[in-house]
Amino acid sequence: MSAFGSGKTFGSPAATTTGAKDVAFPQDSQDTISSLSWSPVSNHLAAASWDSKVYIYDATNSSAIKGISMITTQGPVLDCHFSKDGTLVAAAGADKKLHVLDAASGKTLTFDGHEAPIRSVRFVDVPSVQAPIIATGSWDKTVRFWDMRQPTAMGSVQCDERVYSMDAGGQLLVVAVAEGKVHLVDLNNPMAIAQTVKSPLSFQTRSVAAAPDGSRWGIGSIEGRAGVQAVQEKDKSINLTWRCHRETPASTSRNREVKIWAVNDVTFMPTDKDIFATAGSDGTFAFWDVKAKSRLKQFPDVGGSITAAAFNRDGTGFAYAVGYDWSKGYAHNSASYPNKIMVHPIAADEVKKKK
Repeated sequence: MSAFGSGKTFGSPAATTTGAKDVAFPQDSQDTISSLSWSPVSNHLAAASWDSKVYIYDATNSSAIKGISMITTQGPVLDCHFSKDGTLVAAAGADKKLHVLDAASGKTLTFDGHEAPIRSVRFVDVPSVQAPIIATGSWDKTVRFWDMRQPTAMGSVQCDERVYSMDAGGQLLVVAVAEGKVHLVDLNNPMAIAQTVKSPLSFQTRSVAAAPDGSRWGIGSIEGRAGVQAVQEKDKSINLTWRCHRETPASTSRNREVKIWAVNDVTFMPTDKDIFATAGSDGTFAFWDVKAKSRLKQFPDVGGSITAAAFNRDGTGFAYAVGYDWSKGYAHNSASYPNKIMVHPIAADEVKKKK
């Protein structure tokens, strides 16, 4: 089975300067992008859309990004994810089904089993199974595990509430559910919840992320806050929450109203678990050093809400999707609202940590 393309980078970060022009992807999606996923072995990007499709792009040559494949479903796609070897793309959403595209054959397999829309999908490493395993988290309050050699789920975990967001790293599967709860699943024993913790944030969860080694997880909420939490008690010194994606008026302004925006996506850099990104409804994204508890770089408004974001496999590029996220309701939606995918070439000084 062949992967989607080869593994070139966007160029050496040391040779890239701050302010390098962000690169646009082809504008194929007819609706807002809900999720972005990079291949772990190449600069290929999967983009899930509310138009019921997943678009897969080859960004090996950033000056000639092109579409190479597509998954078509029967409803808005809420999430997508590449397999560890880059040979498969999983997608799931409102049609309650799991769809898996095989790179070698170009065929899409479909699996049915959930009773409500699937909010999240991830390829996970289950040590006891010698095959790619896919986890799906649904509004039916379950996480199901799929072995593609079987037509039905190999097992499931009952969650306390609807799944809002989910991610995996190392042997950790982190599942954020309604009512401010977060389930932590040890993939050595995937059919049981290892811990259930209360979100460190006070308002509704928008996104969670697992660090590459599974030692910590991050979270973002609708209240313009983010946080990072350690899995093990011995590492709790890393725990923190902070305000972000807020607009404070100038001290000379008569209007003292602070605008607070949702943190729509959070993600760790694959090559450095201390570097964490947030992206929000305010149209900005930022890089953070969670170990030093400091912001590395704040980027300017990109002209519309950022609905999804992701570092590429080696941390040389940061993709983000711009589109309407309904944070201002129906009245502010229009056909002229931007709908695009961009990639920012990361400069060395943008992710340089304090010593």
